[in-house]
Amino acid sequence: MSNLAYKKLTFQSSTYLSRSSDKAVDGIKSENNKFHLCTHTLKETRPYWYVDLGNEYSLKYVEIVNRGDCCPSRLHDVEVTVAGHTKDFKKLCGFFKGPGTAAQIVVLSCPQQTKGRYVKIQIVNGKDNYLMLCEVKVIGK
Repeated sequence: MSNLAYKKLTFQSSTYLSRSSDKAVDGIKSENNKFHLCTHTLKETRPYWYVDLGNEYSLKYVEIVNRGDCCPSRLHDVEVTVAGHTKDFKKLCGFFKGPGTAAQIVVLSCPQQTKGRYVKIQIVNGKDNYLMLCEVKVIGK
C-alpha cells in the first residue's frame, strides 16, 4: 500500500491567498499554516478539494492532517467521496463529524472494494465554511 495522492494533480473550489490545493499532497506534514504549507479555501458553502490519482485504484483509507496553529474546529462535517473517470462522486469513503482538534489526524476507512481515480473532500453542512487541509494521503494499491 502506498500514498497514491503524493504530488498528484489537485483542485479546490476557491483559493485563499497562496494556500493552493497542491499544498495537501506535497509530502510536508506540517500543520502550521503560518508558513503557507496548508490548503485554504475562501469562506463559502460546501467548499471542496479533490485529487486526480491518474488511474483507478483500490482504495483502503484517506488520511487528513488538520491545521494545528489556528481554527482547528473548522474541520467538521467532512465527506470523502470517490469517483471513477467520469468524476461522478457518488461512492462514499467516509464521513468525519468533527469538530476537529489541533493537528488532528483524521483517518477515514473506505468500504471494501472501493475503487476510484478521484478523491474529494468536502464540508457538506453550513454555509460559511473554510476548508483547510495540511496534508492528505490516499492509501491504496
